[in-house]
Amino acid sequence: LVKRGVKVHIHGRNFVAGNFIASNIVSAVSMCRRTLVILTGNFCKSHWCKYEVQMANMESVHDGRPVLIFLVKENMAAKNLGELMSFLRCNTYIPYPQGEQLSEREMKAMWDKLAQDLR
Repeated sequence: LVKRGVKVHIHGRNFVAGNFIASNIVSAVSMCRRTLVILTGNFCKSHWCKYEVQMANMESVHDGRPVLIFLVKENMAAKNLGELMSFLRCNTYIPYPQGEQLSEREMKAMWDKLAQDLR
């Protein structure tokens, strides 16, 4: 994404040590134009990831603009998605290309589309 001109805010690099995690999340969500959710099984198990989605959703409602972008990296059963399922039902998302024989062209197209949507 950085190679495509997208500024990226990553918790391990940009969160301020010593601040409450919740404060770092709220600050990042309010400062960034979009919040990218890379949907995986581990994401669905994380309390903090779910909190970040909730804060981004509140930002979206408050500002009246779309904030959340979902990249579905792993196929998961609806029962494992919980409240995230409602976001996927109501919003267009980007599926991560699956399969062993993915071409460079297919991967480039996905990353280009994601970068475009994040701008």
